[in-house]
Amino acid sequence: MKIQQLACSLLLLVALFYTQQSSAQLLSSEELENQPIYESLEKALQEPDKVYVLDLLYGNLQSLPPSIGKLKKLQKLYLYENQLTTLPAEIGDLTNLQELFINENKLTSIPPQIGNLKNLEILSMPHNQLSSLPKEIGNLKKLKVLYISENKISTLPKSFGELDNLRTLDLAYNSIVNCPPEIGNLHNLQELFLANNKLTTLPEEIGKLQNLKEFYLDGNLIVDLPSSVGDLSSLRNLGLANNKLRSLPAEIGHLLNLHGLYLSDNQITTLPRELGKLTSLKSLFLSGNKLKSVPPELGGLTKLEELNLWNNQLTTLPAELGNLKNLKELGIGDQISVLPRGLKEVKTY
Repeated sequence: MKIQQLACSLLLLVALFYTQQSSAQLLSSEELENQPIYESLEKALQEPDKVYVLDLLYGNLQSLPPSIGKLKKLQKLYLYENQLTTLPAEIGDLTNLQELFINENKLTSIPPQIGNLKNLEILSMPHNQLSSLPKEIGNLKKLKVLYISENKISTLPKSFGELDNLRTLDLAYNSIVNCPPEIGNLHNLQELFLANNKLTTLPEEIGKLQNLKEFYLDGNLIVDLPSSVGDLSSLRNLGLANNKLRSLPAEIGHLLNLHGLYLSDNQITTLPRELGKLTSLKSLFLSGNKLKSVPPELGGLTKLEELNLWNNQLTTLPAELGNLKNLKELGIGDQISVLPRGLKEVKTY
């Protein structure tokens, strides 16, 4: 038994040694700047131990050979604007890879071996033909930036919630119907782009994204917002234009760091008084709704610089809006002929 335990200990030490050796091979950003940028796959494969950056932009590549897996030291791989439809499984052998850009190709799938890229920090795949993502994407624990806009993705794997270090997630211009509740586990997320999808609701767990600063949901089918949206205490910009919103939860008044709130082209008939608590707000867009009145509490938005109320059913504005001393632009069209005192010098459109 002792011999077996000793053997296991030795195996663990060997594994740890090789892990440390692999990490030691990674060059810093400064060191990478001094490395040559290979622009030929053939040349790179001739001297694989020297290749840290491979740029195959506009290479008109139809496929990537399995031999790409020989570039063990590769840290940056650029494959912009080629004709790739698939990636070889050997892409998973590039365990030192930190940045992978596959923008504007014809990819229809991603191999599960993508999950082996333990050092990957940036994965960029916009403008392809992806309809799904492998669950193994959740293994990318160091991933900070994930761009997958302009694809055909309809569902997200639950493993998305395991991307603990993710800072930016761009899923705009896809066909996503549901946002999985596991997205609430992305506690370090700062930017979330879900514009132009097919979302009708958001999970309550969205409120767990305490570090989220930029959140764009324009061009969806959202009817109601969960009350937990008020828990997004770090939020600076919230885009919800061109949805089907009928109202806003009172909890939206908790977003005290909000600078921009974009609600144009919805079906909103009334606004909660709590909007007047958003004292950091600089831009408020409400054009193209069904508002018949505006709450006087909006007069408390003393930092507001632009207020767009164009194309509603308004005939008057509350006198309290005259307190908006920093207002520079006011969108009202020709619906309102008399402005509150204090707004006479404001540019109208």
